Amino acid sequence: MTIEICIGSSCYVKGSDKVVLLVKEILVKRGLDAKVELKGSFCMNACTQGIGVKINGKMIRLLDLDLAEKQLNFAIDEAMA
Repeated sequence: MTIEICIGSSCYVKGSDKVVLLVKEILVKRGLDAKVELKGSFCMNACTQGIGVKINGKMIRLLDLDLAEKQLNFAIDEAMA
């Protein structure tokens, strides 16, 4: 599995650095840290739609950092199915 997180200026200002830490934490909790390639990416052209994250190429947009953990766990489950 590959997870890409936008670290372009717009997403960075919105908190993509916090998303990187959150994803790392989720992967460790779930025992997936050795099985997932985590990558930074520059602009994903979703600047007005939240922080861009791709899981196995599928785009998700994190609009609310408070809901990000739930949204990321759901997307990871979906990618593993």
